[in-house]
Amino acid sequence: MKRSVKSFLQAPSNLSQWTHNLTIRPSSTSALTLCENPPQITESKHSHLTKSISNHAHMSQMLSQMIMNNIPIDHLNLMKLIDFSVSSHGFAASALLFTQFYGFIDSDLCNSMIRCYTDSNKHSHSVFIYTQMWKNGIFPDSSTFPTVLKSVAQLCRQELGKAIHCCIIQMGFESNVYVSTALVNMYGICSSVSDARQVFDEIPDRNIVSWNALITGYNHNRMFRKVIDVFREMQIAGAKPVEVTMVGVLLACAHLGALNQGRWIDDYIDHNRLRLNVFVGTALIDMYAKCGVVDEAEKIFKAMRVKNVYTWNVLISGYAMNGRGESALQAFSRMIMEKFKPDEVTFLGVLCACCHQGLVNEGRRYFTSMKEEFGLRPRIEHYGCMVDLLGRAGFLDDAQRLIQTMSMEPDPIIWRELLGACRIHGNIQLGEFAIKKLLELEPKNGENYVLLANLYARDQRWDKVGEVREMMDCRRVRKVPGCSSIEIDNVVYEFVVSNYIKPGFEEVYKLLADMNKKLKLAGYVADTGMASYDIEEEEKEHSLMYHSEKLALAFGLLKSPSGLTLRIVKNLRICQDCHGFFKIVSKVYRRDISVRDRNRFHHFVGGACSCKDYW
Repeated sequence: MKRSVKSFLQAPSNLSQWTHNLTIRPSSTSALTLCENPPQITESKHSHLTKSISNHAHMSQMLSQMIMNNIPIDHLNLMKLIDFSVSSHGFAASALLFTQFYGFIDSDLCNSMIRCYTDSNKHSHSVFIYTQMWKNGIFPDSSTFPTVLKSVAQLCRQELGKAIHCCIIQMGFESNVYVSTALVNMYGICSSVSDARQVFDEIPDRNIVSWNALITGYNHNRMFRKVIDVFREMQIAGAKPVEVTMVGVLLACAHLGALNQGRWIDDYIDHNRLRLNVFVGTALIDMYAKCGVVDEAEKIFKAMRVKNVYTWNVLISGYAMNGRGESALQAFSRMIMEKFKPDEVTFLGVLCACCHQGLVNEGRRYFTSMKEEFGLRPRIEHYGCMVDLLGRAGFLDDAQRLIQTMSMEPDPIIWRELLGACRIHGNIQLGEFAIKKLLELEPKNGENYVLLANLYARDQRWDKVGEVREMMDCRRVRKVPGCSSIEIDNVVYEFVVSNYIKPGFEEVYKLLADMNKKLKLAGYVADTGMASYDIEEEEKEHSLMYHSEKLALAFGLLKSPSGLTLRIVKNLRICQDCHGFFKIVSKVYRRDISVRDRNRFHHFVGGACSCKDYW
């Protein structure tokens, strides 16, 4: 780590240069006028004078009287003066106060101000006070760094954080567990997880806060498998997790779809009698919902004594993504009856529930009530849900009109939803309009070109499909490959779309070929309508057979005992052919299958899907 901050050995000058660029708001009046020779300051008998400060003129007048009459001031009122100055007149005016009262301001006063600013989310102010300490020869102590590093993390100023790290090393505070933990947190939030890990490894006596900081950093950077690894390290090291730890690990399990690990965490919480507070309970509901086990999420929800709006939100969203739209709307009604005020996230879950179930009239009503009844302004995500809802149901003109009346510029998601609806309903003219707008915003996103190629392929316009592929080649655009994962015996296996047989997986490909023959006898017909090449039907079927979710499915059938639900996670939407394939597998092989794709869950049981073929 010392090598990583070598270029910041002149920390105070770097900090001064950074502060020079800070602005809160420009001063509309002249700078403070203070005498050149500051008075001797003692504990004030007249500090009530500072209570009269209401504007810059009052402050200047009051200071002039104090200076001319040698009226002393105490720490508390000096803090008020500096706070008023920096908040109302920018950093330059406040810097003069530091200069004027040089000799009276000490590290304790600065630490108190930094703490107050950090706690009130005035993070630039916090860093400013820290830099003024250096400028005025006031040395930070071990209490200074944890707080100011928290502000640096919120500002996401990694270079500044490295400069402070250098100061910490020079002053010999790197072995202080609280200072080092703050560094771990700062580097993690600033997306420098390798530095966070290195600092963590060098902490001589780690505490639970240190472990939690590392877990938070990995979660923040979406490195969820690392979170699970760190939690296992904790157990080996004998560190005892607390509620905050559980929330972080459950978040990672939710994103990974790691149900077995999540259930183990649930049991651990129960056996170790950790509190099922609102944060842990909400994280458990979220984990079970995102792993497709809604019944367990409901049990946790009912067991919670204290709930908040976030608890309701994860329940409603969990219902929505698992194809239980009616349950989501019922939960919303209960939420209102129990006097919880919904927020924008609540309505996003409600609109997603309507979208997944094709509840057009209900969706229109909730979208209107969001504005008129609850006073919430729809965000771009809400408009995206409505465009998807209307377009998927065939109301393409209504979807287009909604886009035209939006109070903000449509983003790529809006146009992608419209293009997807055009593909479903074969509206090439509107689809071409949507792709034009989409390519203006995202010329390098391969998914956009794939959607357009599929639109042309649906109409068998192979010349246009070829033009799209040529365009991709010219612009060096590559489509994101399909990737699916499945958890077997607490190990996650990943598969990518490929007809190349990897060593050690010969059985998987053989079983998949046998499955294909067996399912055809049961009525399976490959859906080649979306194949984007003008080739023979047999070749189209062959290309569909090795989709990543099918490979994961075959592996699961081989490696898991009968009766166990197969849980697959895919990075893209499941295609129509795989959807039909999975339905028949669930019937012929008598296995329940759960697939979480990019948009939602598909629960296959006995030849039917929870989405009712509407997705």
